[in-house]
Amino acid sequence: MNCKEVQAAMIEYLDGALHPPAAAQIKAHIDACSECRREAEELQVLLTAMKNNNQEMPSPALRENFNTMLQSELNMEAMANILQDRGIAEKPRARVVPLSKAAIAGRVAAAIILVAGGVAIGMAIRSAPDTGNTAEIAKLRTEVNKMEKEMKEKDMLSLIDDESASQRIKAVSYAEQMANPDQQVIDALFNSLNHDKNVNVRLAALYSLSRFADRRPVRDSLVSSLGIQTEPIIQVVLINLLAEKRETKAIAPIKEIIINKKTLKEVKDAAQKGLKEL
Repeated sequence: MNCKEVQAAMIEYLDGALHPPAAAQIKAHIDACSECRREAEELQVLLTAMKNNNQEMPSPALRENFNTMLQSELNMEAMANILQDRGIAEKPRARVVPLSKAAIAGRVAAAIILVAGGVAIGMAIRSAPDTGNTAEIAKLRTEVNKMEKEMKEKDMLSLIDDESASQRIKAVSYAEQMANPDQQVIDALFNSLNHDKNVNVRLAALYSLSRFADRRPVRDSLVSSLGIQTEPIIQVVLINLLAEKRETKAIAPIKEIIINKKTLKEVKDAAQKGLKEL
């Protein structure tokens, strides 16, 4: 088997969906080919992230910044002021006594949870008596969600051009945590899908974009992308996605893939199947 054939069947191989003889052939190739071995390792990271994408985890940037936040009470004072202004936390009756490092750590950890998932606000809503502050609490939740969204977008855009393919995969995967990403994020994902030199980064970008494929502009751009893709695995996933969405604009580029003599048989089979669904 050559590299393109191996890469076209890589997902099925990693998922354990291939017959033993085919899996053995791919394993032998991966063991002997450093490039395909690296691709397999990166793709395994992506597949694992895809399977775990429902788990809410704090942003890596938040974890990396923990020690920095620990050294400064300014962040916590700002958060405390917000809570006090909204009537969620009791205003101090006297001058604040300097906290120990352990106490600061506890408060910083609470702030990270608050920013990452709004957990603290949810607990306050459930446990606090109804004092007429529901609207203010909802407003605070909106502010925190906006802050979280901006931080995730910043994390993504700062890593999207990193030299490390693994970091770029991590960057495009941040979009998984965004319910309504800005156009700048969508554009960055399409740039990765269409131009990144690493196939696994492109696949991760496509997976993230698939969440927004119900949007007409995104679907149109996916159709355009199909017309320029040459990597078998990207072609197959794109065809399946557009067929699932019953996107008739994809008929022309799918037909082009079928008549192209350079197209692998596996891709042509997927294209023929996709056409029948359209």
